[in-house]
Amino acid sequence: MSQIKFGTDGWRAVVGKDFTPENIMKVTQAFADLYSSLENSGGPVVIGYDKRNQSPEAAELIASVLVANKIETVLSTTFCPTPTVSWYVKTNGCTAGIMVTASHNPPSWNGIKFKESYGGAASGEYVRPIEDKIVENDIQGRKPKTAELKGNSLLKTFDPFNEYMHSFEKFIDMNAIKKTGFKIVFDPLYGSGEGYLTRLLGDCVTEIHTERNLEFGGLNPEPIPPNTNELVAKIKSGDYSCGLLTDGDADRAGAVDENGNFVTTHEVFSLLIRHVVENKGWKGKIIKSISTTQMIDRLAKKYDLPLEVTPVGFKYISPAMKEPGVLVGGEESGGFGFPRHIPERDGVFSDLMLLEYMAHDKKTLGELVADLQKNFGPTKYRRIDYHLDQATIASVREKMKSLDLTKLGGRKVVKHETMDGHHFLFSDDSWLLYRASGTEPLIRIYAEAPSLTQVEEMLEFGKKQVGL
Repeated sequence: MSQIKFGTDGWRAVVGKDFTPENIMKVTQAFADLYSSLENSGGPVVIGYDKRNQSPEAAELIASVLVANKIETVLSTTFCPTPTVSWYVKTNGCTAGIMVTASHNPPSWNGIKFKESYGGAASGEYVRPIEDKIVENDIQGRKPKTAELKGNSLLKTFDPFNEYMHSFEKFIDMNAIKKTGFKIVFDPLYGSGEGYLTRLLGDCVTEIHTERNLEFGGLNPEPIPPNTNELVAKIKSGDYSCGLLTDGDADRAGAVDENGNFVTTHEVFSLLIRHVVENKGWKGKIIKSISTTQMIDRLAKKYDLPLEVTPVGFKYISPAMKEPGVLVGGEESGGFGFPRHIPERDGVFSDLMLLEYMAHDKKTLGELVADLQKNFGPTKYRRIDYHLDQATIASVREKMKSLDLTKLGGRKVVKHETMDGHHFLFSDDSWLLYRASGTEPLIRIYAEAPSLTQVEEMLEFGKKQVGL
Protein backbone atom coordinates (compact mmCIF):
# COMPACT_ATOMS: atom_id res chain seq x y z
CA MET A 1 0.00 0.00 0.00
CA SER A 2 1.19 3.51 -0.77
CA GLN A 3 2.02 5.73 2.19
CA ILE A 4 0.86 8.71 0.14
CA LYS A 5 -2.75 9.33 1.11
CA PHE A 6 -4.92 12.40 0.63
CA GLY A 7 -6.87 13.63 3.64
CA THR A 8 -9.53 16.28 4.14
CA ASP A 9 -7.64 18.69 1.88
CA GLY A 10 -4.62 17.35 0.07
CA TRP A 11 -1.61 15.19 0.87
CA ARG A 12 0.38 16.40 3.88
CA ALA A 13 3.55 15.00 5.39
CA VAL A 14 6.60 15.91 7.47
CA VAL A 15 9.39 17.53 5.45
CA GLY A 16 12.37 15.22 5.06
CA LYS A 17 10.45 12.22 6.32
CA ASP A 18 7.65 11.64 3.84
CA PHE A 19 7.51 15.02 2.10
CA THR A 20 10.60 14.29 0.02
CA PRO A 21 11.61 15.00 -3.60
CA GLU A 22 11.03 11.33 -4.42
CA ASN A 23 7.45 11.37 -3.13
CA ILE A 24 6.69 14.78 -4.63
CA MET A 25 7.75 13.42 -8.03
CA LYS A 26 5.68 10.25 -7.50
CA VAL A 27 2.54 12.28 -6.80
CA THR A 28 3.13 14.52 -9.81
CA GLN A 29 3.93 11.66 -12.19
CA ALA A 30 0.75 9.83 -11.13
CA PHE A 31 -1.24 13.00 -11.81
CA ALA A 32 0.49 13.43 -15.18
CA ASP A 33 -0.36 9.82 -16.10
CA LEU A 34 -4.04 10.62 -15.48
CA TYR A 35 -3.99 14.08 -17.06
CA SER A 36 -5.53 13.05 -20.39
CA SER A 37 -8.54 11.54 -18.61
CA LEU A 38 -9.31 14.69 -16.62
CA GLU A 39 -12.13 17.10 -17.34
CA ASN A 40 -10.93 19.91 -19.64
CA SER A 41 -7.70 18.01 -20.38
CA GLY A 42 -5.41 19.70 -22.85
CA GLY A 43 -5.30 22.93 -20.89
CA PRO A 44 -2.47 24.20 -18.72
CA VAL A 45 -1.79 23.24 -15.11
CA VAL A 46 -1.07 26.15 -12.76
CA ILE A 47 1.28 25.79 -9.77
CA GLY A 48 1.44 27.96 -6.67
CA TYR A 49 3.36 27.66 -3.41
CA ASP A 50 3.38 29.13 0.10
CA LYS A 51 6.21 30.24 2.40
CA ARG A 52 6.89 26.88 4.05
CA ASN A 53 10.15 25.04 4.08
CA GLN A 54 10.77 23.45 0.65
CA SER A 55 7.70 25.01 -0.98
CA PRO A 56 9.50 26.89 -3.81
CA GLU A 57 11.75 23.89 -4.45
CA ALA A 58 8.78 21.50 -4.53
CA ALA A 59 6.88 23.77 -6.93
CA GLU A 60 9.80 23.76 -9.38
CA LEU A 61 10.14 19.99 -9.06
CA ILE A 62 6.42 19.56 -9.84
CA ALA A 63 6.83 21.82 -12.88
CA SER A 64 9.81 19.80 -14.10
CA VAL A 65 7.77 16.58 -14.00
CA LEU A 66 4.78 18.17 -15.76
CA VAL A 67 6.77 19.65 -18.64
CA ALA A 68 8.66 16.37 -19.01
CA ASN A 69 5.23 14.81 -19.60
CA LYS A 70 4.45 17.44 -22.28
CA ILE A 71 1.94 19.32 -20.11
CA GLU A 72 1.77 23.09 -20.43
CA THR A 73 2.60 24.54 -17.01
CA VAL A 74 2.11 27.96 -15.41
CA LEU A 75 4.22 28.66 -12.32
CA SER A 76 3.69 31.51 -9.86
CA THR A 77 6.60 33.93 -9.73
CA THR A 78 6.38 34.22 -5.95
CA PHE A 79 4.65 32.91 -2.82
CA CYS A 80 0.88 33.09 -3.19
CA PRO A 81 -2.37 32.20 -1.40
CA THR A 82 -4.01 28.89 -2.28
CA PRO A 83 -7.11 30.70 -3.64
CA THR A 84 -4.83 32.32 -6.21
CA VAL A 85 -4.45 28.92 -7.84
CA SER A 86 -8.21 28.28 -7.70
CA TRP A 87 -8.91 31.68 -9.24
CA TYR A 88 -6.33 31.18 -12.01
CA VAL A 89 -7.74 27.75 -12.88
CA LYS A 90 -11.30 29.06 -13.07
CA THR A 91 -10.42 32.25 -14.95
CA ASN A 92 -8.01 30.83 -17.51
CA GLY A 93 -9.62 27.53 -18.44
CA CYS A 94 -6.92 25.37 -16.90
CA THR A 95 -7.14 21.62 -16.59
CA ALA A 96 -6.05 21.70 -12.96
CA GLY A 97 -4.16 23.54 -10.26
CA ILE A 98 -1.49 22.33 -7.84
CA MET A 99 -0.67 24.20 -4.64
CA VAL A 100 2.33 23.37 -2.47
CA THR A 101 1.20 23.94 1.12
CA ALA A 102 0.29 22.23 4.36
CA SER A 103 -2.16 25.02 5.16
CA HIS A 104 -2.39 25.46 8.96
CA ASN A 105 -0.33 22.39 9.94
CA PRO A 106 2.75 22.78 12.17
CA PRO A 107 5.94 24.17 10.54
CA SER A 108 7.56 20.76 10.05
CA TRP A 109 4.85 19.79 7.56
CA ASN A 110 4.30 20.50 3.89
CA GLY A 111 1.98 19.09 1.26
CA ILE A 112 0.17 19.29 -2.05
CA LYS A 113 -3.41 20.35 -2.82
CA PHE A 114 -5.05 19.72 -6.19
CA LYS A 115 -7.69 21.98 -7.74
CA GLU A 116 -10.13 20.62 -10.29
CA SER A 117 -10.88 22.34 -13.61
CA TYR A 118 -13.69 24.46 -12.15
CA GLY A 119 -11.31 25.85 -9.50
CA GLY A 120 -12.58 23.95 -6.47
CA ALA A 121 -10.83 21.65 -4.02
CA ALA A 122 -10.22 18.15 -5.34
CA SER A 123 -12.84 15.65 -4.26
CA GLY A 124 -12.14 12.15 -2.98
CA GLU A 125 -13.15 10.80 -6.38
CA TYR A 126 -10.51 13.02 -7.99
CA VAL A 127 -7.55 12.06 -5.77
CA ARG A 128 -8.21 8.34 -5.28
CA PRO A 129 -7.04 7.48 -8.81
CA ILE A 130 -3.84 9.43 -8.10
CA GLU A 131 -3.24 7.32 -4.99
CA ASP A 132 -3.90 4.14 -6.99
CA LYS A 133 -1.62 5.23 -9.83
CA ILE A 134 1.24 5.84 -7.36
CA VAL A 135 0.89 2.24 -6.16
CA GLU A 136 0.72 0.95 -9.74
CA ASN A 137 3.83 2.88 -10.77
CA ASP A 138 5.71 1.59 -7.72
CA ILE A 139 4.79 -2.01 -8.53
CA GLN A 140 5.91 -1.56 -12.13
CA GLY A 141 9.12 0.18 -11.11
CA ARG A 142 8.12 3.18 -13.24
CA LYS A 143 10.16 6.27 -12.38
CA PRO A 144 8.94 9.87 -12.75
CA LYS A 145 10.13 11.89 -15.71
CA THR A 146 11.85 15.26 -15.22
CA ALA A 147 12.98 17.99 -17.58
CA GLU A 148 15.04 21.15 -17.44
CA LEU A 149 12.86 24.22 -16.78
CA LYS A 150 15.15 26.98 -18.03
CA GLY A 151 14.11 27.97 -21.52
CA ASN A 152 11.41 25.28 -21.71
CA SER A 153 8.63 26.43 -24.04
CA LEU A 154 5.99 24.54 -22.03
CA LEU A 155 6.66 26.65 -18.92
CA LYS A 156 5.05 30.04 -18.37
CA THR A 157 4.76 32.19 -15.24
CA PHE A 158 2.21 34.49 -13.63
CA ASP A 159 2.41 37.24 -11.01
CA PRO A 160 -0.36 36.79 -8.41
CA PHE A 161 -0.13 40.41 -7.27
CA ASN A 162 -0.84 41.74 -10.76
CA GLU A 163 -3.61 39.27 -11.57
CA TYR A 164 -5.45 37.58 -8.71
CA MET A 165 -5.30 40.61 -6.41
CA HIS A 166 -7.45 42.76 -8.68
CA SER A 167 -10.16 40.12 -8.96
CA PHE A 168 -11.60 41.36 -5.63
CA GLU A 169 -12.57 44.75 -7.04
CA LYS A 170 -15.40 43.19 -9.05
CA PHE A 171 -17.21 42.26 -5.83
CA ILE A 172 -15.94 44.57 -3.09
CA ASP A 173 -16.05 48.38 -2.88
CA MET A 174 -12.44 49.18 -2.02
CA ASN A 175 -13.06 52.94 -2.12
CA ALA A 176 -15.80 52.66 0.51
CA ILE A 177 -13.34 50.90 2.82
CA LYS A 178 -10.59 53.46 2.19
CA LYS A 179 -12.91 56.42 2.93
CA THR A 180 -13.77 55.19 6.44
CA GLY A 181 -10.50 56.12 8.06
CA PHE A 182 -10.11 52.58 9.38
CA LYS A 183 -6.85 51.65 11.07
CA ILE A 184 -6.41 47.95 10.42
CA VAL A 185 -3.81 45.51 11.68
CA PHE A 186 -3.36 42.51 9.42
CA ASP A 187 -1.54 39.35 10.52
CA PRO A 188 -0.80 36.76 7.80
CA LEU A 189 0.86 34.58 10.48
CA TYR A 190 4.07 34.53 8.42
CA GLY A 191 2.07 33.03 5.56
CA SER A 192 1.45 33.81 1.91
CA GLY A 193 -1.40 36.28 2.51
CA GLU A 194 1.25 38.91 3.19
CA GLY A 195 1.08 42.10 1.12
CA TYR A 196 -2.40 41.90 -0.40
CA LEU A 197 -4.37 44.13 1.99
CA THR A 198 -1.57 46.71 2.05
CA ARG A 199 -1.42 46.92 -1.73
CA LEU A 200 -5.20 47.11 -2.03
CA LEU A 201 -5.97 49.53 0.82
CA GLY A 202 -2.75 51.45 1.38
CA ASP A 203 -1.57 53.14 4.55
CA CYS A 204 -4.65 52.27 6.62
CA VAL A 205 -3.21 48.75 6.97
CA THR A 206 -0.38 47.82 9.32
CA GLU A 207 0.98 44.31 8.77
CA ILE A 208 2.80 42.14 11.29
CA HIS A 209 4.54 38.77 10.86
CA THR A 210 5.24 39.40 7.18
CA GLU A 211 8.71 37.92 6.78
CA ARG A 212 9.36 34.37 5.68
CA ASN A 213 9.93 32.41 8.87
CA LEU A 214 10.21 28.65 8.41
CA GLU A 215 9.17 28.08 12.05
CA PHE A 216 6.26 30.55 11.81
CA GLY A 217 7.71 32.42 14.78
CA GLY A 218 6.80 29.53 17.06
CA LEU A 219 3.13 29.74 16.10
CA ASN A 220 0.87 27.36 14.26
CA PRO A 221 -0.35 29.32 11.23
CA GLU A 222 -4.03 28.84 12.09
CA PRO A 223 -6.05 32.05 12.71
CA ILE A 224 -7.44 31.06 16.11
CA PRO A 225 -6.23 31.55 19.72
CA PRO A 226 -3.54 31.31 20.99
CA ASN A 227 -1.95 32.12 17.62
CA THR A 228 -3.82 35.44 17.70
CA ASN A 229 -2.23 36.62 20.96
CA GLU A 230 0.26 39.07 19.42
CA LEU A 231 -2.41 40.59 17.21
CA VAL A 232 -4.76 40.95 20.20
CA ALA A 233 -2.01 42.67 22.21
CA LYS A 234 -1.33 45.11 19.37
CA ILE A 235 -5.01 45.99 19.00
CA LYS A 236 -5.29 46.64 22.74
CA SER A 237 -2.14 48.78 22.72
CA GLY A 238 -3.37 51.27 20.11
CA ASP A 239 -6.35 52.96 18.51
CA TYR A 240 -7.22 50.37 15.87
CA SER A 241 -10.49 49.56 14.13
CA CYS A 242 -9.92 45.81 14.03
CA GLY A 243 -7.41 43.06 13.42
CA LEU A 244 -7.62 40.57 10.56
CA LEU A 245 -5.78 37.31 9.93
CA THR A 246 -5.22 34.63 7.34
CA ASP A 247 -3.68 31.18 7.81
CA GLY A 248 -0.47 29.82 6.31
CA ASP A 249 -1.78 29.61 2.74
CA ALA A 250 -4.38 32.40 3.17
CA ASP A 251 -7.48 30.37 2.39
CA ARG A 252 -8.82 30.83 5.94
CA ALA A 253 -9.84 34.07 7.64
CA GLY A 254 -9.85 35.29 11.22
CA ALA A 255 -10.72 38.52 13.02
CA VAL A 256 -10.26 40.48 16.25
CA ASP A 257 -12.58 43.37 17.13
CA GLU A 258 -11.63 46.92 18.13
CA ASN A 259 -11.40 45.93 21.80
CA GLY A 260 -9.09 42.98 21.19
CA ASN A 261 -11.79 40.31 21.42
CA PHE A 262 -11.35 37.33 19.14
CA VAL A 263 -14.28 36.93 16.75
CA THR A 264 -14.99 33.23 16.32
CA THR A 265 -14.98 31.67 12.88
CA HIS A 266 -18.67 30.87 13.39
CA GLU A 267 -19.37 34.55 13.93
CA VAL A 268 -17.31 35.55 10.89
CA PHE A 269 -19.25 33.13 8.66
CA SER A 270 -22.55 34.42 10.02
CA LEU A 271 -21.52 38.06 9.53
CA LEU A 272 -20.50 37.40 5.93
CA ILE A 273 -23.91 35.88 5.20
CA ARG A 274 -25.74 38.82 6.79
CA HIS A 275 -23.68 41.30 4.75
CA VAL A 276 -24.09 39.73 1.34
CA VAL A 277 -27.81 39.02 1.80
CA GLU A 278 -28.88 42.25 3.50
CA ASN A 279 -26.48 44.75 1.88
CA LYS A 280 -25.64 43.20 -1.49
CA GLY A 281 -28.91 41.39 -2.19
CA TRP A 282 -27.16 38.12 -2.99
CA LYS A 283 -29.28 34.98 -2.66
CA GLY A 284 -28.79 31.25 -2.97
CA LYS A 285 -28.10 28.03 -1.11
CA ILE A 286 -25.90 28.08 1.98
CA ILE A 287 -23.52 25.14 2.44
CA LYS A 288 -21.92 24.45 5.80
CA SER A 289 -19.93 21.61 7.32
CA ILE A 290 -21.28 19.52 10.20
CA SER A 291 -18.93 21.27 12.67
CA THR A 292 -20.39 24.72 12.03
CA THR A 293 -22.65 26.85 14.22
CA GLN A 294 -26.43 26.60 14.42
CA MET A 295 -26.52 30.35 13.77
CA ILE A 296 -26.17 29.48 10.08
CA ASP A 297 -29.36 27.42 10.29
CA ARG A 298 -31.17 30.35 11.90
CA LEU A 299 -29.92 32.77 9.24
CA ALA A 300 -31.02 30.41 6.46
CA LYS A 301 -34.48 30.18 8.04
CA LYS A 302 -34.78 33.97 8.43
CA TYR A 303 -33.77 34.68 4.83
CA ASP A 304 -35.70 31.67 3.49
CA LEU A 305 -32.56 30.23 1.88
CA PRO A 306 -31.89 26.51 1.35
CA LEU A 307 -29.22 24.96 3.57
CA GLU A 308 -27.03 21.92 2.89
CA VAL A 309 -24.80 20.24 5.50
CA THR A 310 -21.66 18.32 4.48
CA PRO A 311 -18.81 16.46 6.18
CA VAL A 312 -15.86 18.62 7.23
CA GLY A 313 -13.58 19.76 4.43
CA PHE A 314 -13.77 21.71 1.21
CA LYS A 315 -13.28 18.47 -0.71
CA TYR A 316 -16.98 18.07 0.11
CA ILE A 317 -18.03 21.73 0.06
CA SER A 318 -16.35 22.71 -3.23
CA PRO A 319 -18.09 19.99 -5.30
CA ALA A 320 -21.40 21.04 -3.74
CA MET A 321 -20.63 24.62 -4.81
CA LYS A 322 -20.44 23.52 -8.46
CA GLU A 323 -24.21 23.33 -8.55
CA PRO A 324 -26.03 26.45 -9.78
CA GLY A 325 -27.61 28.78 -7.25
CA VAL A 326 -25.12 28.43 -4.39
CA LEU A 327 -24.54 31.61 -2.38
CA VAL A 328 -21.71 30.54 -0.08
CA GLY A 329 -19.94 27.58 1.43
CA GLY A 330 -18.11 27.65 4.73
CA GLU A 331 -16.96 25.80 7.80
CA GLU A 332 -15.75 26.06 11.37
CA SER A 333 -12.09 26.11 10.35
CA GLY A 334 -12.41 29.67 9.02
CA GLY A 335 -12.77 28.81 5.34
CA PHE A 336 -15.51 30.66 3.44
CA GLY A 337 -16.06 30.70 -0.31
CA PHE A 338 -18.42 32.56 -2.64
CA PRO A 339 -18.69 30.71 -5.96
CA ARG A 340 -19.39 33.90 -7.91
CA HIS A 341 -15.74 34.69 -7.03
CA ILE A 342 -14.29 31.17 -6.74
CA PRO A 343 -15.81 27.87 -5.53
CA GLU A 344 -13.16 27.64 -2.84
CA ARG A 345 -12.09 29.30 0.40
CA ASP A 346 -10.44 32.71 0.23
CA GLY A 347 -9.15 34.31 3.43
CA VAL A 348 -8.17 37.67 1.93
CA PHE A 349 -11.52 37.97 0.15
CA SER A 350 -13.39 37.15 3.38
CA ASP A 351 -11.42 39.71 5.39
CA LEU A 352 -12.19 42.39 2.80
CA MET A 353 -15.88 41.46 2.96
CA LEU A 354 -15.85 42.07 6.73
CA LEU A 355 -14.31 45.50 6.21
CA GLU A 356 -16.91 46.33 3.57
CA TYR A 357 -19.67 45.30 6.00
CA MET A 358 -18.25 47.63 8.67
CA ALA A 359 -17.98 50.46 6.14
CA HIS A 360 -21.50 49.96 4.79
CA ASP A 361 -23.23 49.78 8.18
CA LYS A 362 -20.93 52.36 9.79
CA LYS A 363 -20.48 50.03 12.76
CA THR A 364 -17.46 48.59 14.50
CA LEU A 365 -16.77 44.89 14.24
CA GLY A 366 -17.67 44.52 17.91
CA GLU A 367 -21.03 46.16 17.31
CA LEU A 368 -21.76 43.87 14.37
CA VAL A 369 -20.95 40.80 16.48
CA ALA A 370 -23.12 42.06 19.36
CA ASP A 371 -26.04 42.57 16.99
CA LEU A 372 -25.50 39.10 15.50
CA GLN A 373 -25.53 37.46 18.93
CA LYS A 374 -28.62 39.44 19.98
CA ASN A 375 -30.62 38.36 16.92
CA PHE A 376 -29.25 34.88 16.17
CA GLY A 377 -27.58 33.77 19.41
CA PRO A 378 -26.59 33.52 22.07
CA THR A 379 -23.93 31.02 21.10
CA LYS A 380 -20.61 30.14 22.66
CA TYR A 381 -18.21 27.60 21.22
CA ARG A 382 -14.98 25.76 21.92
CA ARG A 383 -13.04 22.94 20.31
CA ILE A 384 -10.44 20.77 22.03
CA ASP A 385 -7.74 19.11 19.93
CA TYR A 386 -6.22 15.97 21.43
CA HIS A 387 -2.77 15.20 19.97
CA LEU A 388 -2.50 11.44 20.41
CA ASP A 389 -0.41 8.53 19.19
CA GLN A 390 -1.91 6.28 16.54
CA ALA A 391 -2.78 3.50 18.99
CA THR A 392 -4.72 5.87 21.24
CA ILE A 393 -6.48 7.41 18.24
CA ALA A 394 -7.54 3.93 17.14
CA SER A 395 -8.81 3.18 20.65
CA VAL A 396 -10.82 6.42 20.81
CA ARG A 397 -12.25 5.75 17.34
CA GLU A 398 -13.54 2.39 18.56
CA LYS A 399 -15.17 3.99 21.60
CA MET A 400 -16.75 6.62 19.34
CA LYS A 401 -18.47 3.88 17.34
CA SER A 402 -20.47 2.80 20.40
CA LEU A 403 -21.54 6.32 21.41
CA ASP A 404 -25.29 6.55 21.82
CA LEU A 405 -26.08 9.60 23.94
CA THR A 406 -29.72 10.30 24.72
CA LYS A 407 -29.44 13.31 27.01
CA LEU A 408 -26.96 15.62 28.71
CA GLY A 409 -27.80 17.78 31.72
CA GLY A 410 -31.52 17.34 31.24
CA ARG A 411 -31.36 18.23 27.53
CA LYS A 412 -32.52 15.49 25.18
CA VAL A 413 -30.73 14.49 21.99
CA VAL A 414 -32.99 15.36 19.08
CA LYS A 415 -30.63 14.22 16.31
CA HIS A 416 -27.55 11.99 16.08
CA GLU A 417 -25.68 12.55 12.78
CA THR A 418 -22.79 10.26 11.72
CA MET A 419 -21.78 11.72 8.34
CA ASP A 420 -18.41 12.78 9.84
CA GLY A 421 -17.79 11.49 13.35
CA HIS A 422 -20.67 11.72 15.83
CA HIS A 423 -22.72 14.92 16.03
CA PHE A 424 -25.33 15.15 18.79
CA LEU A 425 -27.89 17.97 18.54
CA PHE A 426 -29.77 18.70 21.76
CA SER A 427 -33.23 20.12 22.43
CA ASP A 428 -31.88 23.61 23.22
CA ASP A 429 -29.97 23.77 19.88
CA SER A 430 -26.65 23.07 21.63
CA TRP A 431 -24.47 20.37 20.09
CA LEU A 432 -21.50 18.10 20.73
CA LEU A 433 -19.30 16.63 18.00
CA TYR A 434 -16.58 13.96 18.05
CA ARG A 435 -14.39 13.48 14.99
CA ALA A 436 -10.88 12.53 13.92
CA SER A 437 -8.98 15.19 11.97
CA GLY A 438 -8.47 14.50 8.28
CA THR A 439 -5.24 16.54 8.13
CA GLU A 440 -3.38 15.81 11.40
CA PRO A 441 -3.09 12.98 13.99
CA LEU A 442 -5.81 14.45 16.21
CA ILE A 443 -9.08 13.62 17.86
CA ARG A 444 -11.32 16.68 18.15
CA ILE A 445 -14.28 17.35 20.41
CA TYR A 446 -16.45 20.37 19.61
CA ALA A 447 -19.28 21.98 21.57
CA GLU A 448 -21.66 24.89 21.06
CA ALA A 449 -24.20 26.12 23.61
CA PRO A 450 -25.84 29.33 24.83
CA SER A 451 -23.18 29.86 27.53
CA LEU A 452 -19.48 29.11 28.05
CA THR A 453 -20.34 27.33 31.29
CA GLN A 454 -22.55 24.91 29.39
CA VAL A 455 -19.90 24.49 26.67
CA GLU A 456 -17.30 23.50 29.27
CA GLU A 457 -19.72 21.07 30.93
CA MET A 458 -20.43 19.45 27.57
CA LEU A 459 -16.75 19.13 26.69
CA GLU A 460 -15.93 17.62 30.07
CA PHE A 461 -18.77 15.14 29.69
CA GLY A 462 -17.73 14.45 26.10
CA LYS A 463 -14.14 13.53 26.82
CA LYS A 464 -15.13 11.12 29.61
CA GLN A 465 -17.34 9.21 27.18
CA VAL A 466 -14.32 8.21 25.10
CA GLY A 467 -11.77 7.85 27.90
CA LEU A 468 -9.82 11.08 27.39
